[in-house]
Amino acid sequence: MRRTSAIAVVLLFGVLAPPAFAQGAYVGAFLVGEIVRLDQYDSRAEDSGNGETLGFALRLGSPIGAKWGVEAEFVRPGEITSNQVPQILPATLEFTAVQGIPGLGNQGLYDPLIFPPISYEFRSTQRRSTLSTSLWVRQEISSRVSLVYLGGVAFGRTSNEVEITYTFGRSTILPGILPGILPLPPIQPLINESISYDVQPMVGVEGRIRLAGKVDLVPGLRLHGAQGGWLIRPAVGLSWNF
Repeated sequence: MRRTSAIAVVLLFGVLAPPAFAQGAYVGAFLVGEIVRLDQYDSRAEDSGNGETLGFALRLGSPIGAKWGVEAEFVRPGEITSNQVPQILPATLEFTAVQGIPGLGNQGLYDPLIFPPISYEFRSTQRRSTLSTSLWVRQEISSRVSLVYLGGVAFGRTSNEVEITYTFGRSTILPGILPGILPLPPIQPLINESISYDVQPMVGVEGRIRLAGKVDLVPGLRLHGAQGGWLIRPAVGLSWNF
């Protein structure tokens, strides 16, 4: 009878006791990379917003069952800057050559008059910060390692700054008429700032590796939707389990 009772107690504790990789509520800090790929309508343009950067993330989560849980994540990436420096070709006017002007003979009916070339630099700086809420499910691999699959929505805030700078090149001169270089006044850069908000889906997968005590090493990869494209965010960091 005593042996039967002892076996029953052991089985009861075995059922109620959490698994070896049991996880409670947790907080974490992460180093995050960001790879941005957006629609591009002109293959010659370099200002589409595509690029790569680094940032950081903070996560707070909690299990809601044996293998399920919820999480909130805030990501603050670095800025992505893109430039485009096309050149406006000099405008050409045609005029009738006039006899009697020194240095200009009668070379035909028309001669080119070239104005100073003007170029501009189009500089765009973007930063996409997100606050994500997700539901995750854990798959245990061993007593110290598990895989986590998650999905949810990301609330995004994109700040965008566009700066346009104009530059004058050297004046083209007519020999014998305008010797030297004509100075031209500079044009102040034009700066425009904007902020946009959106809500996009997010999915991801990550590993949770128990290091010591209540600390986990968490490498992973998350894919975010974006207006006209998507973001890939690989990350690695540490989380502390309560």
